[in-house]
Amino acid sequence: RTSFSYAVPLGALPSHEVRSLMARAGIFVSPSIYEPFGLAALEAAMSATPLVLSDIATYRELWDGAAMFFDARNPHDLAACLNRLSSDAELRRELGQAAMRRSRRFTLARQAAAMRGVYDKAALAMAGR
Repeated sequence: RTSFSYAVPLGALPSHEVRSLMARAGIFVSPSIYEPFGLAALEAAMSATPLVLSDIATYRELWDGAAMFFDARNPHDLAACLNRLSSDAELRRELGQAAMRRSRRFTLARQAAAMRGVYDKAALAMAGR
């Protein structure tokens, strides 16, 4: 059984409050073993919060070079990442800035343009039948 001594449930929060809390966080951790994208990691990255992410394909594709990774099935690996990052303010700053720079790739305008490209290719393929 797991217990948390310092965790406080906050319930549902408006997005601006989530952003504010993430900006104040020293480290963002995601121990997910599956993520189709990872919106919470993106929100943290947009606030320049350093990312500590499970080493899964989705996170590697999106955040390699801008986050620390750990084996989600190995709690000692997570502890080592957190210990290293919590004791190195410069590394936290560097990773937070790298995450923020990377987050700028994931805008609504870019997503809309990419989806438009997919639909345009599909329309061309259908027209060529």
